[in-house]
Formats: sequence, C-alpha cells, structure tokens
Amino acid sequence: MKPDFANIKATTDIVRVIEGCGVALKKCGADYVGLCPFHEDRKPSLRVTPGKGLWRCPACGAAGNVIQFVARKEGLTDREAALKLLGAVPGVRRASELPGAAAPLAVDEATRAKLLARVASFYAKTLRKDRAGLDYLQTRRLGDAAALETFALGYCNGSLRAALPKGGEVIAQLQALGVLNERGNEVMFGRVIVPIYDASGNVANLYGRRLTDEEPRHLYLRGGRRGVFNAQAAKAHQCLILVESVFDALSLWGAGFRNAVALYGADGWTGDHAALVRENGVTELVLALDNDAAGAAGAERLAPILAELGAVVHRVAWPEGVKDANDFFSSRSAQDFQALLDAAKPKPAETPPTPAAAETITMTEHGFSFTTGARRYELFAIEKPHPARLKATVKALHASGGAGRFHIDTVEFYQGRSRRGFISEAARLFRASAEEIEADVQKLLEQVESYVAQRLEEKAPVALLTEADKSEGARL
Repeated sequence: MKPDFANIKATTDIVRVIEGCGVALKKCGADYVGLCPFHEDRKPSLRVTPGKGLWRCPACGAAGNVIQFVARKEGLTDREAALKLLGAVPGVRRASELPGAAAPLAVDEATRAKLLARVASFYAKTLRKDRAGLDYLQTRRLGDAAALETFALGYCNGSLRAALPKGGEVIAQLQALGVLNERGNEVMFGRVIVPIYDASGNVANLYGRRLTDEEPRHLYLRGGRRGVFNAQAAKAHQCLILVESVFDALSLWGAGFRNAVALYGADGWTGDHAALVRENGVTELVLALDNDAAGAAGAERLAPILAELGAVVHRVAWPEGVKDANDFFSSRSAQDFQALLDAAKPKPAETPPTPAAAETITMTEHGFSFTTGARRYELFAIEKPHPARLKATVKALHASGGAGRFHIDTVEFYQGRSRRGFISEAARLFRASAEEIEADVQKLLEQVESYVAQRLEEKAPVALLTEADKSEGARL
C-alpha cells in the first residue's frame, strides 16, 4: 500500500497526534508548547504550529511534520509512520498502539557500528565501479579525489543486497537500521552516500542525496540525527563554519576551508553539535546557512543557542543570487569566500605589539625544559638513532602548573606529520594558534639538535642557548 503523504498531513490533527504520543502540550499564542521527547528537556522547548502542520525544537534541532514526528518517536521510516497514521484518521490514538509494521529488531551499539562501517565501505567501492555517482558529484564540483578518500563517499546502485548472506540475522539487522526496507531492498538506492561519524570515530549515520530532484532528495537513516559531518575539524580549529548540508561543507572543504561542519538543515542543530563545541573548546562559530527565508530564520534561532556555549558568533552575508556554499563556488573562488569571512568578522582595535615572551631553558637529569611565556615543554628520552631521525618525548603543560592539564607525545622532529600532530594537540591545550606552537616547536628542534650534538661530543655540562644568548653572540 502506498500512503498519500500529502493527504495524511492535511487531514491529521498534529496536536492530537503528539499528545497521543504522550507529550503534554499547552496553548501559547497560535502555537502549542511542551517538553521535547527527543532530548532531556527541562523546560518546554517543543513548539507545535498546527496552522502549518509542523513542529520543531530549537534546543536539539529536531523538526518536521506529523509523519516525521511519529517516525522519529517510534523509530520507523516515514512510510511506516504514514501507514500507522492511516489507521488513526480521524480518531487519533497513541502511535505505539496504531496498527502497522512490527517493531524493528533491536541492534546493540557495537553491532550497529560494525554493520554501518561495512555498508559505508561497500558503497565507497561501488562509487568507483559505477560512474553514475561520480559523474553526479562532478556536476556539483565535488569530485575531488582527496575529498572522496577523506570522507569515504559512496554510491548505492542496489548491489548491496546481492552481496549479503541469504537470509539470517544480518538482513534483519540492516532492516532495523534502515539500510534495507521491509522487502529487503536498499533504502538509499540511486543516491550518493556520505558516512557521518560520532565522537568515537564510528559510522553513526548515512546521508543519501538522490541524483535527481525527485523528492525526497535528502535522506538519513531512521532514528535520531546522530553524529556530525567533519567533526574532526573541531580538534584542529578553534573556529568552525556551520552550513546546512553535507554538500555545502564538502564544497568549503574542497576550497581549502577544512573547518566547515554540516548541520541537518536550517533547524538541524543537535546535541552532538553542542557536545562537539563544548568538548573541543571551540571559541568561534560562523553561520553560513542558505540564502533564503528558512536559512535566515534558522540563523536567528541558532545564534543565541551558540552564544550560550560561550562562542563568538558571526554570520556570512551571501551575495545576491547565491543560494548556498555549493552554489557560491560554481562561479567564485576561495579568495572570494575569504573576503566574505573577513567581512563577517569585525576587525579588532589595533593594539601595540606585545613584547616577546621571556624564554628560559633548564637542564634536567634526562634532558631539558623550555619555557616561553605561559607555555612549558619538558623534553626527555632524547635520541638520534639515525642521521635522518631525531626524536624526543615532549610534555607540554602550563608554566604555572595551575591548570593541571598536559599533553605528552613522542615527537619525530624530522617528520612533518609527527610535528603537525603535536602542534595540533598543544594548540588545543594552550588555546593558542597553530602558528604560535609551530614557532615553539621550531625552537625546540634547534635546542634538541644542540643538545644531541654536545652530548655526542661529550661536553659537560650541556649548555643550551637561549634567545638572549643568541643575540649576544650575533652582536659579538
């Protein structure tokens, strides 16, 4: 049976349905408000607008129509939720009591992560075999090889079902996750697939974009919106650019703005996004939502929520005629977008240059310590096992010792990847720019080379040069 979605939404009393799902609603002007059932809501965040047949929760970002409410509440597909509602028009009952499909099989988190990782890997391989998905990405200027590899983009052409074992538990589990429908066919058929990861690095969701404009163009797996696209950007950047869609974020990433993070639409801010900002100490957020009424309204609602997280919020003003980030780069360059970012951020008042931080070097039993301003680095286990290698264990901590936090790592000073990894983590620890920490590491490299050279020459005691010593030597 194919449900008439438009007729169901038009004839169903959304207020009665939501109340039938156990949510107490109270009249508030033209809307109704209540506690949102999709997060731990302590004050009424859920807002229902019966005149439009819509509901939304600004706190967690959940939103949609009456069918989507039932689907989210009961863990169903939109079609299954529509079928349930057909049995409740005009007399609405609790969604869990409505006739329809059986409750999906429960899948534990470990199994979910394993299965979704295998599905994402299969779709990534399919993209390279079936040109349809790759050709579509290239029409959207998203066929960059680095992006395909980094984000494991894929394509669903319906071949997964044939690769699965016949019968058995795997098919039932994939049906429960929403990868397969009740008939065993792939829900994401004919779509480019983008895996979305959680904070633990597991595939938490799949985003599917249809190659045509047939609705629904955008699709996620059933259940809540889990994970954040390009969440790893928060580990390396104190400023994040928030866009509405995965493709917008991919467009910015491909243009060199690696700190672009995707929402789930204009109202798609979730608890996972909030946790990403809090746990990584993000201090600056730039809203670059779509250049339409929904994007403007979403930015207005989101700005105070972001400010409560302690972040400074900016908004990009798109040029007239530009819809979103993906559209912007169809005719403009990375330099043009950088100009928009510069315009969105007010220039700070000019201040006199800060005097160089005092630097001190102290010899220790197994190495030395280097202090510059409020940053302290303790180096030990220093060795040069090969002419092309120079390594040491480095402990970065606040010079005062009061913060109690530190980062320790073995750094291969002659390897760019090892230095960059340490710089990224130390920048987060000290809340400093990567450029500042890179300058520190360059000085550490010079001092380690000096330390090793003097030790090899068996000069005792080992005396390292401070910046003041270098200046005095140059003067002489």
